[in-house]
Parts: sequence; structure tokens; C-alpha cells
Amino acid sequence: MSLRVLLKRQGTVRGRRWTIRKDSTDKLTEVKMIFNPDEYSRQKGAKTMYGDKSLLKILENEKEKNNS
Repeated sequence: MSLRVLLKRQGTVRGRRWTIRKDSTDKLTEVKMIFNPDEYSRQKGAKTMYGDKSLLKILENEKEKNNS
């Protein structure tokens, strides 16, 4: 089961945050869940964090790009 399908079925969880990594061709290569978002955001060089809804939109767009 893919993460996209899991997020659709499970719904959103308040406070859960994710970071993503894209390669040079703007293709999604990595998704990581952040366990302590408050602590992580205080670190120098912290990546942008996304909530469940935002991540689901990103994953849907990525799926559409790959199917085209």
C-alpha cells in the first residue's frame, strides 16, 4: 500500500509533519515523517514541513505527472 493511499484512507492526524526531497529533475525521491516538529523547526537548516493534507496534494500531483 502506498503512502498516498494510506493518507486517503486514514485521514489527517493533527500535528503530524512530513519533509520531502526532490531530485534535480523535480521528481519526488524521499518522504520522511518528523516525530518532533517543534524541536525540528528550531534546528538550523530545517527543511520545509508539510501536514497530511499538503503532503497528499503533493503526492497526487506527483502521481499525475508520472502517469502523463
